Formats: sequence, C-alpha cells, structure tokens
Amino acid sequence: MNSNPYNRYFFYIMAITVMFRALNQTVKIGSLSLMIAGLWGCTNLVKSGVGVTDIEQIQSDWQKKDTVYLKGTVENRAPFLESGAYQLQDATGAIWVMTDSPLPNVGDQMVMKGQVTYQSIPIAGQELGEVYIKEIEQLERESSAQNNL
Repeated sequence: MNSNPYNRYFFYIMAITVMFRALNQTVKIGSLSLMIAGLWGCTNLVKSGVGVTDIEQIQSDWQKKDTVYLKGTVENRAPFLESGAYQLQDATGAIWVMTDSPLPNVGDQMVMKGQVTYQSIPIAGQELGEVYIKEIEQLERESSAQNNL
C-alpha cells in the first residue's frame, strides 16, 4: 500500500462523508417515522376522548377557543336546503354544530373537529348571541340502534 499520508487522509474524509450521508438519511427516515407516529397518536387520543373539549368550556369561555374536538351524542337535528345542523351533547352541556355533510341521526355517538363561532343577535339593546360550532371534520361516528329520519 502506498505510504503517502494524503491517501490516508483522503480515505478518512471519504469514510466520514459516507457516514454523514448515511446518518442524514437515517435522521430523515427517523424524523418521518416520528411525525407519522405523532399524527397517528394524536388521532387516537382524540378518538379515545383525550384532547376533547367539554362543551361547557366552550359556552363559558368561547373567546379563548378556536379549533376544538368534541365528543358526544346527537340530541337534535335541523336540516336546511344545502346544509344542516345538529345538537351535540356531552356530560357538561349541549351545542349546535353547523355542517355541510349529511346529518347524523339522533342518538349517534360522534367525535368531531370544529371551529368555534359566535353569531351576534342584538335585540332591543340586548345581546342575545349564540355560540355554535362549524364542523370541519367528523372523526368518528357510531350509529345509534334506532334509525331516525
């Protein structure tokens, strides 16, 4: 083998470069795996009820809420021409949810993601506004045993 010291340094530099490239690929794959696992975990947390906001919290502190996850039972429905609304109830209260999706049946169990919205209704100098949710996505829906129209 040639005893030129530059050949040895070149070999070390090439070996380090190859190791860094392999490490970079490993980090990219590892990061992607962690991101996927994190997203999967968040979805499972919401479905299990962790990360779900109590409806009572939305009613009492709606200014501090933006996007929320709710879990509850459909108690009422209001079909409109091209959309509709349903009333979702949990152990703490009930709230109306506006949707462009097909309405769930009364009694269905739901987990959904929505945008907290306030509609001002001034009447005779009083504010009688209403807080409601604009549905973004139905994450889980378990149909009730009865089939309501």
